[in-house]
Amino acid sequence: MNKTFCFLMVFLIFSSCNQNKQEKIDQEIMASLGHKYKMEFLELANFYEKQISVDSTNSEAYIGYADSYILLYVFGYLQREIAFEKVKSAYEDLMKIDSTSSDVYKLDGIINFIDWKWSESKEAFEKSIEKNPKNLNARHWYSLWLTAMGNIDKAMEQSDTIMKMDSLDNYLIARSSLLYFQYRFEEMKPLTIKGIEKDPDLPWSYDWLGMAFNGLEEHNDAIKTYLKAFELSDGTVEIGGGLGHALGDAGRIKQAKQLADFYSAAAKDNYLPPVQRSFIHIAIEDYDEAINLLEQAYKEKSWFLIFMQVEHWYDPIRDDERFINIMENMKFPN
Repeated sequence: MNKTFCFLMVFLIFSSCNQNKQEKIDQEIMASLGHKYKMEFLELANFYEKQISVDSTNSEAYIGYADSYILLYVFGYLQREIAFEKVKSAYEDLMKIDSTSSDVYKLDGIINFIDWKWSESKEAFEKSIEKNPKNLNARHWYSLWLTAMGNIDKAMEQSDTIMKMDSLDNYLIARSSLLYFQYRFEEMKPLTIKGIEKDPDLPWSYDWLGMAFNGLEEHNDAIKTYLKAFELSDGTVEIGGGLGHALGDAGRIKQAKQLADFYSAAAKDNYLPPVQRSFIHIAIEDYDEAINLLEQAYKEKSWFLIFMQVEHWYDPIRDDERFINIMENMKFPN
């Protein structure tokens, strides 16, 4: 019996022993809104900025600086106009130093992907991989592009290549994310558990394990896992949206609504990603507010809308005319 299987069994047994106990959402963590990780990513950006100030030709520092702000954006800590301006500025400076490296093409692909320029993004990712077939991060981003466009088979081809070359297991969550969009929830479990074993204090593996449990309608395990991810992430809203969705799916409407109401109030003074909030409203069948939030996300050109063709949490509202209008306005390639 391998270590991963044992870990999963212990986790499930512990969960089942407590399935009648409704864990409460920690109010202090909820109010933190992921401040810890927001500050860590900002500190990382500051580190690279200092490196650039010492050597303005340090291309790796520009890449690191841009990647830090990309993370701040895609995790929902900063609004687009702030983060995207930083990323574009780093890219423009980088182009003056080295305009043809694999990482520069990758960054160009990410910028166009975030900007919903589908063909330009695809071309840049392909150039990045052509320049350096061992650039696993470029392959990962290209697999996300392929997934968002609904080309799952080709996305998995990129993922297969990554897994063969990823000797450090840095892309376990990346693989899990592709399996998630294919409803292959059982296959996600060992990957996410392995990620937890590798670093039990990082929230992201717990987040995707919670999605796997939720997809399998193993509600108690989903909620317990999401609560762990929420705690470790210091209340990151990107994870809070998943927690609220899992609570709603489990019939724990009061707790899901507690999160939804808190985020509605907190959003008056803080940037909170509207798509993540919409997932909670979908799960409690508050479809009008879910659509309102998605329309807000469209106006903001939100990162999270990129996957609306393949995200099954949207299924209850997929036939709504307003949802269809957003999809059409995204102008995904046929």
